[in-house]
Amino acid sequence: MAQVNLENVYKSFPPRRGESVTSQTQLVLNGEKKEATASKAGDSVNVLRRINLTVADGEFMVLVGPSGCGKSTLLRLIAGLEAMTGGNIWVGDRLVNDLPPKERDIAMVFQNYALYPHMSVYDNIAFGLRRRQLTNGDNSKFGENLLVGVTRNLPKGLRYISEKERTVNEQVKYVAQLLQIEGLLNRLPKQLSGGQRQRVALGRAIARNPQVFLMDEPLSNLDAKLRAETRAQIVKLQRQLGTTTIYVTHDQTEAMTMGDRITILNQGQIQQVAQPLELYNHPANLFVAEFIGSPPMNFIPIKFHAPLLITNGDFRLTLPGFWGNTLQKYDGRTLILGIRPEHLILSVAATKNLPVQVELVENLGNDSYLSTKIIGSSFQQPVTSSGNSLQVRVPPERIVNIGEQLWLSLTPEKLHFFDPETELAIFP
Repeated sequence: MAQVNLENVYKSFPPRRGESVTSQTQLVLNGEKKEATASKAGDSVNVLRRINLTVADGEFMVLVGPSGCGKSTLLRLIAGLEAMTGGNIWVGDRLVNDLPPKERDIAMVFQNYALYPHMSVYDNIAFGLRRRQLTNGDNSKFGENLLVGVTRNLPKGLRYISEKERTVNEQVKYVAQLLQIEGLLNRLPKQLSGGQRQRVALGRAIARNPQVFLMDEPLSNLDAKLRAETRAQIVKLQRQLGTTTIYVTHDQTEAMTMGDRITILNQGQIQQVAQPLELYNHPANLFVAEFIGSPPMNFIPIKFHAPLLITNGDFRLTLPGFWGNTLQKYDGRTLILGIRPEHLILSVAATKNLPVQVELVENLGNDSYLSTKIIGSSFQQPVTSSGNSLQVRVPPERIVNIGEQLWLSLTPEKLHFFDPETELAIFP
């Protein structure tokens, strides 16, 4: 196993002939649209910029971000499937910039499984092991390897089994037992369900016993129940094997439940690297705060008045004392207040509470989510991707009807503040 270290990694593409960069700020990479940034016509299209990241030996690192942020491209750079524009990639103590994919000792699991359709499950798992042996074998073993290949499809009694093939067989059987697919070894990929194919793809990667696993949205083709089951299985396997793993997803639920740490990317740059709860409770900026959490954090513009008062129209709230020193320099200025849906509480009429009208109710059984709109023409409306609505989580036993008017209190200890100019979080 090995540590993976990315040093100042860049990836850019030259503009297509006859077109300005402006018309190419949306590229199609790996089958999906990728947002890119460029400054002016004639410049390159920058997909990744200033990527500095260390993945510890044995760590499960998740790369997450919106579609087009560059996470799959970064994974392909590590695998050697894309050429870097600049920077260094270290796997263990080896600089792998100029090494071809087969020499990086990295196994990759793709979104579309990438199984050989004419091969059985057994042969799909064994393929990488056999290729490695043929590549690494000396010339004296060439005839033996040829004999194994020629007789492989004959009845068992007529096959030539070399010592190396016995080793391959043991490894395949071990991986099949690990993934609980022993009964599928003689089937073809077309005879498998989506979940079974995904386990075979995982098995092929595990069988090689690489230094690093790379997984590019491997669960996106599965249904919700199977995705949850396979997610738990991947985490359990990674803990068992202790292999350094870099996992790409756009699903924040996968990111929060699987990763030891999470790297959040946006527009080709790292926004924050932290443990799941650290991201949720202490987001570094406005983007992270909105991206992590479902429903997302609510944002309301407020004006700060020293020493501890915030206002918006008729709304007035005194902050806890620990905000005093931090916010003094913002006296008289507008800030963005962030509050998560679970930290808005149904309350009574008061100037420190928000009057809202219910526009949508989503009853999930264990929770109910309300989309509400703040009442009052003098109130400066929330700054959210969903427009003027505030998302609220309420207990399922509390029956709420569309059109009902409520008052919401804010949990003072759970408030977040962001600078509207830099969009960086302000910490007490």
